[in-house]
Amino acid sequence: MSRLETHQIISIDDTNLSQASKNDYNFKMNQFFANSSIKSIQELIEMPTVELESVLVQYARHLINRVRLNELSPNTVPKQFKGIKYLLDVNYRENDVRWKSIRALFPTKVKLSGFKAWTTENIQEMESYCKSTRNLAFLHFMASLGGRIGIHEHQLLMKHLIPMSSNNSKNLDCCAILLYADKYESALDKDEHDAIDEVQSGDSYWSFLTPEATNYLMKYHNQRKRDGEIFTDETPIFRTSYQAKYVNENVKQFSRNGAISLMNRILVNSSINRNKKGRRFDVQLDHGFRKRFNTIMKLDGNVNSNITEKILGHKNGLDGVYFAPTRQQCFLEFVKAIPQLTVSSVQRQKQEIEAQKEQIDELEFERSRVHKLSKEVGTIQARNKQLEKRITDNQKVMSGLVLDNQDGLDRKGDLYQMILELRQEVSELKKKK
Repeated sequence: MSRLETHQIISIDDTNLSQASKNDYNFKMNQFFANSSIKSIQELIEMPTVELESVLVQYARHLINRVRLNELSPNTVPKQFKGIKYLLDVNYRENDVRWKSIRALFPTKVKLSGFKAWTTENIQEMESYCKSTRNLAFLHFMASLGGRIGIHEHQLLMKHLIPMSSNNSKNLDCCAILLYADKYESALDKDEHDAIDEVQSGDSYWSFLTPEATNYLMKYHNQRKRDGEIFTDETPIFRTSYQAKYVNENVKQFSRNGAISLMNRILVNSSINRNKKGRRFDVQLDHGFRKRFNTIMKLDGNVNSNITEKILGHKNGLDGVYFAPTRQQCFLEFVKAIPQLTVSSVQRQKQEIEAQKEQIDELEFERSRVHKLSKEVGTIQARNKQLEKRITDNQKVMSGLVLDNQDGLDRKGDLYQMILELRQEVSELKKKK
């Protein structure tokens, strides 16, 4: 009996991959089944190695032909084999296929376009084409987070949102958003895990909303509440469209496809032009927000670059594993870039004025503290002078007492000498008698 016959076949849906990864792998597997002689997972797993390698080579050549016809990017070819390799690995065939030979057929990767970011002016124009409170909130949500469009394939619920203050006051003008949270993980759970001394690095990470983005999100949520929607921890931060009379029925989270469709509608109606190079535009539909966020954070010399990487969800070497800043530590760095991340010029000026006011308040506090210290130093110096005068006066008194004492001793000596002399005279008189 072979090794495979003693185990049940493991499908992609059986694994602990994220739902987004499962969807991606299943989609690519269906493409493989449609364009190869293998038509099922069972056939893939049970096929002898030599025959399997032949099928994989044929599939690679099919993909290369599509590249030549400009139907597929050369960079996509390796991705088409990820699901196949993963399925073989989890079904005990991780060393059976000689992948080096197959990879040798892959076309040379091309430099990707889509390297530009949305400008603040671009986003200001997009605002004018957002016809609903939800769309405005969504636009600012993406501009502030710097997240991938894939965040909308994962849960984004109210339990993943925590209000925060940008100026350490009771005014909770910002929000922390937990992205890529596990199914049962809330923002509070994440805080508890981050507080543990042991090193932990999961897939979820913190990102944040500016006061401007928070304001738009609160308006959107308040509109839903006015329509009668009941908010709980499991309520989606963004939901699909609804009719007010059925507001609490069939509540669904706004999807990735919905997000892409929304952005497409905004761009079609705007005057924003993108240049297409090959199969991509110079500014990607969703990634343009992420590149803007990354550029702003990295150009601010006061922002910790390692924490910027964490807010972007990057895992770089050992820092990605062992460096685990808390939500508050990440937020303190985010706050430094709020004026630049703010879209509205009026709001941005307001943020800059607030930042300047804080600096002035800090300088005024420091000046007041220095003035207070100067007064205290002056008081101490005056007391020192008084003490020095008292010491000088006491020294004079002591010197007088010493002199007086010396005079007294001298007089006592004279008297003693006189007494001796008198005694001697008396003695001599007695002898004469």
